Amino acid sequence: MVQKDKFQSENSFQKLILALLIIFTVPLPSRSEIKIPIRKDCSLIKKKQNYDYYDRQEAHDFGRMIQALIAKKDIRGIYKNVLIEELENGPRREFIKNKSFDEIFPKKWVKKVINTEIDCDSIGWRGFMISNGLIWFDRMESGKWTIKSINGVNQEDFDNKDLIGWKTNKGIIPPSCFPTFGYFEKPKVDLFTEEFRIKNKRKFEYSPGKYIGKTIPLHHKIKSKISNDNFYSVATNLDECYKWDSENGFVKKKERKNDLVAVKNIIYQKNNLKNGEPHNQFKSHYQVLAKLDLSTCNQIANQLSSCKESYLIKIGYHSGGSIGWLGRYYIFGIFEAKDKAKFIVPLKVFTTENYALNFLDYQFH
Repeated sequence: MVQKDKFQSENSFQKLILALLIIFTVPLPSRSEIKIPIRKDCSLIKKKQNYDYYDRQEAHDFGRMIQALIAKKDIRGIYKNVLIEELENGPRREFIKNKSFDEIFPKKWVKKVINTEIDCDSIGWRGFMISNGLIWFDRMESGKWTIKSINGVNQEDFDNKDLIGWKTNKGIIPPSCFPTFGYFEKPKVDLFTEEFRIKNKRKFEYSPGKYIGKTIPLHHKIKSKISNDNFYSVATNLDECYKWDSENGFVKKKERKNDLVAVKNIIYQKNNLKNGEPHNQFKSHYQVLAKLDLSTCNQIANQLSSCKESYLIKIGYHSGGSIGWLGRYYIFGIFEAKDKAKFIVPLKVFTTENYALNFLDYQFH
């Protein structure tokens, strides 16, 4: 495995050098007053690498390759040569299809990126950044390098200014009501896959709508191993969610007291601390991004009764640490059980907004 990985790394590096030679033999636009900083010799760095999954010179040269493409205003080259998958954050491929470079990348942004010296070392486990995080890139397990995020540029917006929370006849649905599959909710995934003998945990976690109402009954709850007063559910009873306190996959037999606070279309739980912001960014908060038509909702979960309402939402919370915001993008639907009880059901889960939009664009159009 080590030899194979080494061969892949050397092979990808040779291709990278060839691409760099091609790029740097093409002169930059004469009208550009911006020049890429000179190439560093990363072998001169004596300090030991904290992370050894990459070659320093290879990382540095890849960053300069990104700068060269930007200096040439080669938007197609950026998305074809240095981007393998969809960006974790930034304009998706579909959005830039009919756009020019200048429509996406502002002049000030371009100047900052090209003037930045590329480091030979990563920013910890996060990868490599250009110009204080305007661009993030990293080496993948396959040995290939790719841009991960492009921040601060023009990208598509949702027409969601009037979508301030998910409203029902009982009021806005609290953030804690949504049955999520977040970073610290692995116990919920483990418990349900074990009890219902679901072999593919990943498929269950990212496409729960395929299982709920078929493999897993809407009403089903599993008691927590930590406390008998707490239990897990993968579909939330709408009436109960307004009554009971819940968070991080647990529903607790304590009456919900937190009021809601809306800030820039984001629904937060109220901060009970006297000093500080009125909204609590360290507990679940969400933003409604788009309303889905009922036919789309029904196609995703055709084993359930007719969908009453469905939205794409962004939900998560700030960790308070270096990780930052923790969250995902969900398609939720409200469905009615045989006893007329209404449930919030997670249908699809996405790690990025771009993956969510691609699913809706390519799956149903």
